[in-house]
Amino acid sequence: DLSEEAVLGAACAQTGLEDFGAQDFRERLAVILQSLAEDRDLSPLGRMTYFAMLVRFAANRLRIEDLLRRHPEIHDIPIRRPIIIAGLARSGTTHLQNLLSADANLRSLPYWEAQEPVPVPGEEPAAGGEDPRILRSRQGIAMQDDVIPLFKLMFNLQAERAHEEIDLLAIDFSTMFFETLAPLARWRDYYMAHDQTPHYQYLRKVLQVLTWLRGGERWLLKSPQHLEQFGPLMRVFPDATVVLTHRDPVATVTSMATLTAYTARMSRDPVRPQALGQYWAERIEHM
Repeated sequence: DLSEEAVLGAACAQTGLEDFGAQDFRERLAVILQSLAEDRDLSPLGRMTYFAMLVRFAANRLRIEDLLRRHPEIHDIPIRRPIIIAGLARSGTTHLQNLLSADANLRSLPYWEAQEPVPVPGEEPAAGGEDPRILRSRQGIAMQDDVIPLFKLMFNLQAERAHEEIDLLAIDFSTMFFETLAPLARWRDYYMAHDQTPHYQYLRKVLQVLTWLRGGERWLLKSPQHLEQFGPLMRVFPDATVVLTHRDPVATVTSMATLTAYTARMSRDPVRPQALGQYWAERIEHM
């Protein structure tokens, strides 16, 4: 059931929590859900996948608010001089991030932590054991490899490898991430019509939470989304160093269209490669 009540109810049941913090996210969630409802190509597997994903974002939001309520000192943690990689998708941003994340002095965001930023109470690993969040992340990637085995040749996702913070922005339900799942024109227009500064402020709050949980002093961040959000980005992180990657935009569109059309088999029936290519040609030109 791709409804607000079902998504938020499942998140509350999963966590045992009810306080989502600021309620403005509900309007954005409603637009995302309406966009999905209007998507005639969304398959049953796609509905199930997106439902689980939205529940995960809502559950993460509940756990973050709960932690902040119990530890308000987290709000005082400074986020200083982050290094932020921006550049079109498929332009080498991930390779650059992996290279820079090898520097132990930088704090990066591994994929498993992007998926579940706050540990589940009672799931603390035994001495010498691994965090259950890492194990769940590996299982999810293994399942994905079974369904779309060629994906790892285009984007080598690994549980412990650095990932982009677009998953953290999604916890506030305001990011272009949702466009990568499907060509959601309604959501795109809504997202582009609204100032994203509050949502970058939310990102900063989540980085404070992660710093409190696992340490780190100087963050290494990355997302193609930042290309069209330099205003909000620099208002929230005024001392950031921004690194831009470049690639022929025609090759970038071709690569992005190939990636999205291939992964679309997990959620769309039929898959329409030409329509996806046209969507991303226009979107990348704007970015």
